[in-house]
Amino acid sequence: MSDGEDSNAERNVFLSLVSRVIHHSPYRFPELWGQETYEPRIYKTLGNILRNVSSEEFESFISDFITFAQTAHARLDMQLYMEFINVCTNTILHWVFARRSSVEIVRTLMARTSCFLGEHNDCLAIARRSFTPIYSPSPMGGLTPLMFVAQNRQYDVLKVLLQYGMLERERQPTYIIICILFNPPRLEVLDEQNPGEEGRSIRECVELCSRVLTSIAIADIEMQILYGRVPMIAAWRECLPITHYQEPCELTQLCRVAVRGHLLKMCRLPDGLKDLPLPSRLQAFLNIEF
Repeated sequence: MSDGEDSNAERNVFLSLVSRVIHHSPYRFPELWGQETYEPRIYKTLGNILRNVSSEEFESFISDFITFAQTAHARLDMQLYMEFINVCTNTILHWVFARRSSVEIVRTLMARTSCFLGEHNDCLAIARRSFTPIYSPSPMGGLTPLMFVAQNRQYDVLKVLLQYGMLERERQPTYIIICILFNPPRLEVLDEQNPGEEGRSIRECVELCSRVLTSIAIADIEMQILYGRVPMIAAWRECLPITHYQEPCELTQLCRVAVRGHLLKMCRLPDGLKDLPLPSRLQAFLNIEF
């Protein structure tokens, strides 16, 4: 690297890290012939940062990642660049959604990366990426942040994702409701809840999802039961607004979904709601506060 690049590397967490990675041989797993990866070293370094990072510090951290992802491909071998980006993304997903579950950190992540969500394959569309650990299997493998948060009934974090239009981006939004109704959460979360609390969290999360939808494919839910799956609560139909699957949807809900959909296409959700010439209570309604 040149002197200018060395100076940038000192200021940017990821440029500094990739510089150190390049000067060390990749980790080779015992008894796995030829399998080498930088993942353990990258995960350890970023994990030490993310373990106690504040929302303000995280904003600087994610800004560094955006800068790195947009510029580093010009100076790195493409294979190294892609592996490094994938490991960093998975580390960020793991700490932000599975380990920390901080509403403010999630909000900061969404605010800084929502402009990239329109392109599903963009490496900076972090909230649309799946947990895909490279060198070891994981029970979270293949789950998107929205699926993971829904399955674990993390109401406050789920609300942030929905405010940024993550459920509207789903091709089959009812599948997220199926995750809430049928999929058991992580064991440590399950152990901390009694059945009454679990039922209440399920109802609250389903009601929250209903705020951004006009219809729910109840036939898909019934099909799960037909296949032998058992919903986490017996009275699951009571969680669903009858106007979303049997009776006509309310005009107010149709208007909310239409306005949100327009802003979503413009990549202005939810920030664009503040610019609408509407009373604050209507802005809050559009922002699924109630």
